Formats: sequence, C-alpha cells, structure tokens
Amino acid sequence: MPERVAVVTTSYPTSDGDFSGHFVQAEARELAARGHVVTVICGEGAPSGICSGNAGRAPPSLRVVRLPDGGACGFPGVLARLRERPRRALGLFAWMLRARRALRRLGPFDRVIAHWLLPSGAPIALTAPLAGARLEIVVHGSDARLLARLPPPVPHLVLAALQRRRALLRCVSHDLVDVLERASGAPLGAVRVDLPPIETPNVPARAAARAELGLDPERRLMVVVARLVPSKRVHAALSAARLVAPLDVVVVGDGPEARSLAQAFPEARFVGRVPRRTALTWIAAADVLVSASADEGAPTAIREARALAVPVVARRAGDLARWAEADPGLFVLP
Repeated sequence: MPERVAVVTTSYPTSDGDFSGHFVQAEARELAARGHVVTVICGEGAPSGICSGNAGRAPPSLRVVRLPDGGACGFPGVLARLRERPRRALGLFAWMLRARRALRRLGPFDRVIAHWLLPSGAPIALTAPLAGARLEIVVHGSDARLLARLPPPVPHLVLAALQRRRALLRCVSHDLVDVLERASGAPLGAVRVDLPPIETPNVPARAAARAELGLDPERRLMVVVARLVPSKRVHAALSAARLVAPLDVVVVGDGPEARSLAQAFPEARFVGRVPRRTALTWIAAADVLVSASADEGAPTAIREARALAVPVVARRAGDLARWAEADPGLFVLP
C-alpha cells in the first residue's frame, strides 16, 4: 500500500560529488521506487565544490525540501562542523524548528523516518507534531555513542521518552543496540537491526576501472575511502601500509586532517573529494580497501567494496566480525 513518507535528516547530498548522507538518499530513492510518495526534509548542506546540479536524478515521487541550517549541516558532518564553529549550534537549533514546521505544513504523513538519533531524530520525535504517523529513528553509529557519553540519567530519559512515543529504533548494527542498552540501563523496546541500502551504479570492473583512472594494471593498490577526521584513524591505515612494500596507496576523501596526513605520508596519493562514481571506481580498481576506524556502525565504504568484490582489511567495529563469519573477503583485525 503506497504511503506518504517523510525522511528527516541533517545529512543529504547537495551534488554528485557530495558523500554526505548518500545512504539516506539511497533509502529515499528505494522507497520512491516502491511506489511511496517521499519528502526529504534536510539542511542546506555545504556545497561540495566538485559538481554542480542536483545529486542525481530524483524520481517524480521524491522531493527534497532544503531548509536553512546556519552552516551546521554538510560535509564532513554536523559534529565536525560544530567543533569547527560552535556558533553553528544556533543554526542547527533553528533548522530543527523549521523541520518541525515543515512536517506540519507538508503533512500529514503515514510514516516519518528520522536519521541520526542525535542531533535530529530524538528532538523531532519528542517535539514534532506527527499526527499519528509511525515514527522510525535510524541510528548510524556516532549518534548512539554521542548519546551514551551524555551525563546520566540523560540517555535513559531520552530512550524512555522515545519508547513512550512508540518510536522504532532502526540500528545499523547489533553493536549499536548494545551501546544504547548500556546507556539506557534497560532493554530497549521497539528496536530492529536494519542495514540501509547502498548504490553502486555503473561501476566498471577492476581492469576497466584501472584503465579509466590511468593506473598500471600490474601495480598493487590499496585504497582508503573516508572523511579525514580523527575518528576514522586514517593515519593508522597509512602507517600499516608502510609495512607492505611495494604498494601504491590512494586516499579518497577530504576533511580537517587532510593537510597533516598528506605531510606525514608523502608517499600516499590524496585525490580529495571526487564525484561518487569516481570514488566507487577507485574502490573497484583496488586490490584491497583498508579501514582502521573503530567508531562505526555499518561502514558504507566496506559494504561498497564487498559489493564490488574487492577484499577488505578492517579493524573490528560495529558488526564487522559477524559479517566476516559469512564473508571470506572481509578480514577483521582485533
């Protein structure tokens, strides 16, 4: 039965070169493809500076409503942007008020999906006029850990209030369920582990990908795809690469640590932020994708690499150890 669905998110691509929230976009497109009428309510985001125009062609049943956010939303993420300029918190608060008004103005909806428990999901769930809509909050990783770090009894009170609103928590890993239950001090009510969809459109196979990128077909290539922020621990991945020679190393992504990493690892090639298809082409061209982050829920780059049959070496995070039990191409380190 077709439904009217609202997707509320602080992260959504502004262009083909913007990685921000591309998995949210994939879910919105999937819902529209199933026949639902989907409205995405998001921030303005930060222009990527890579590609102009919209972030892919949207189906007719999907519309995107961008609301002013005072510079709080966009690459490399809300938390990183608030650390850079704390005054952006005022813009984030104003965005939440606008999102609440948009839900009322554009509704009623049968279903409201709010991505990230914090900073958007919980405030929307506890204050927005949902008029009987079913509420789902998608918990991705850093949002759960942020809530868990708040002083007690705040996590317990927030999660208990969400249960009273009958909100379904969609965690992207079993590990995040454990994080929230420890923070709450009690078992969660309505909770489900649910991987968000990913898209790998029109990506060439390894040989064609190397030819497209102008790479030597015989050289060994390691690729790291990440936001260059401390939590991704890209320095650890590049340090490990030095132990394996000869090896070409390419880092796809940008962020506050870009300059310091480039200075510390001059042997690596930093290609910065590139259009999404180009990033996927780098993954397809690789002999291995490496991730050293321990602060993940369901790492998108790892899922993309495995969808493209590229081996992955990763530090234990989220449900990676579970995935590795059924996937011989995924190697998880302690």
